[in-house]
Amino acid sequence: MSNLLKKCVDCLDQCQTRLISRLKAWRWEQHKATIGHPFDDNLNPLQTCNVNYFSFNAEIMFPHSCNYFFPVSSLVVEKQPPQVIKTQSKFSTTVRYLLGEKVAPGKPVVLKAQIINELQARNLGSVPGDNVGELINNTAILEHNTSSKSTCATFRNMSIKKIKRADRKGSESVTEEKFALLFSTEITITGCDTPYRIQMISLPVVVIVHGSQDNNALATIIWDCAFSEPDRVPFVVPERVPWRMMYSTLNSKFTAEVQTNHNLDQYNQHFLAQKIFDKPDFADDFSNIMVSWAQFNKEVLPGRPFTFWQWFEGVMDLTKKHLKTYWSQGLIFGFIGKQHLHLILKDRPNGTFLLRFSDSEIGGITIAYVSASENGGQKIQNIQPFTKRDLEIRSLGDRIRDISHITHLYPEYPKHEVFKGFYSEPQASPIGGYIPVSLQTKVGT
Repeated sequence: MSNLLKKCVDCLDQCQTRLISRLKAWRWEQHKATIGHPFDDNLNPLQTCNVNYFSFNAEIMFPHSCNYFFPVSSLVVEKQPPQVIKTQSKFSTTVRYLLGEKVAPGKPVVLKAQIINELQARNLGSVPGDNVGELINNTAILEHNTSSKSTCATFRNMSIKKIKRADRKGSESVTEEKFALLFSTEITITGCDTPYRIQMISLPVVVIVHGSQDNNALATIIWDCAFSEPDRVPFVVPERVPWRMMYSTLNSKFTAEVQTNHNLDQYNQHFLAQKIFDKPDFADDFSNIMVSWAQFNKEVLPGRPFTFWQWFEGVMDLTKKHLKTYWSQGLIFGFIGKQHLHLILKDRPNGTFLLRFSDSEIGGITIAYVSASENGGQKIQNIQPFTKRDLEIRSLGDRIRDISHITHLYPEYPKHEVFKGFYSEPQASPIGGYIPVSLQTKVGT
């Protein structure tokens, strides 16, 4: 009999290890979702396994002992707070307890949230340090929903009233400092006399005080989500990573943000590498060259007042808001250097054009086209980039229709066939007796 019990206990230990591994994997996938990785946020199957395991474990082990590790590992931040939080701005977050069905009835379970810095996150369970921030609406009651069978505490209308920052090192910016929300409570499980003290921290967050800091704060979060390791010491990330990892992150984030299946191609990849490493003449493979955090979002690009990430994020935002369909249909060449541009257009007929993202300003798209030069040869011209504001006034399709200098999209697609679906319909009749007018794009000479 004792041998059979030992086998059951060993089997339960293995089952617990697998369940905890699955829970860690779910949290890891949730973390990676920030940069566009696929993520199934449905916790119900995992909850069912947890409850079944705990029930079976209770039948065998109770009243001999209460499993400690499993109940304290079953608290999950189901809906993470925003990873960039502006002080005084309201936000919400939801914490779920996977063993909610086993919580002893009686006094409501109250969860408390507080904001902690990186050092405090590394020392959870030790003597609490100074309060580094003031959270408004930082308590919530754990409630069981019978229809969904979930037990959750939802923190609504939370806000950070003020934040205390650590001493910064060297050139470190406030947007590089990472915090987290710490959720804590005491839960009594049916059949156990002693309540469990349970804590769980959120994904890292960056706290800003002004909207102008949002872009740089997001860069910190992107780097953290992309290059951190599972089970790391909070919130350690490498200072340098191979370009192939950086490019994979940029591509995942771009396609997820734009909501497209059209990936960046090898030409885009090569130009982005040339850009971040400032090697416009380098033709070899960049894959294993190490790129630093400083190159990503601390140092400005040569001859520009902005960083690589600020420039890339500007293109991503422009594409998301105004160019999604063009990009998804493969009508935009995208990231291309002027050397490569001249190489592919030099033998094309006059009027051939392509659409490329501007490398001289944030959030612009330009038209590069072949035209006749003064000496009877050919030259390649770049039209002044169109920004979000320009495209809000007149769409890219209509601007392409307006410009008579351009006739065929590279390599040789007639523009009126390719872009006709993007042309606006002319106004059918005068409104209120007035003759309608329209804006048109005119290219200077």
